[in-house]
Amino acid sequence: MAGIVAMFAIVFAVTGQAPAALVVGPPAGSPANLPADVSILRWEGHYAVVVSDRPDYVRRLYASGALLVLPFRKNGCLALSQEITLPAGF
Repeated sequence: MAGIVAMFAIVFAVTGQAPAALVVGPPAGSPANLPADVSILRWEGHYAVVVSDRPDYVRRLYASGALLVLPFRKNGCLALSQEITLPAGF
């Protein structure tokens, strides 16, 4: 499991391609320590969900002190599910 998480973290650090990032151990535990162009979607002290338009934001999060940065879907896993239309009468 640790190997899979490490693989995701490495690929994400190189590409920066995801709708958002889950930052474990945000830099110095304060939103003020995030890179300037990073927007916070959720802040919980031990983790944060952030977004940025810059492709190098993941590397800059690590440079500012983040312990681990993983790709994250802004709408959660359920955003992958499709809307189901039921026939009349159900």
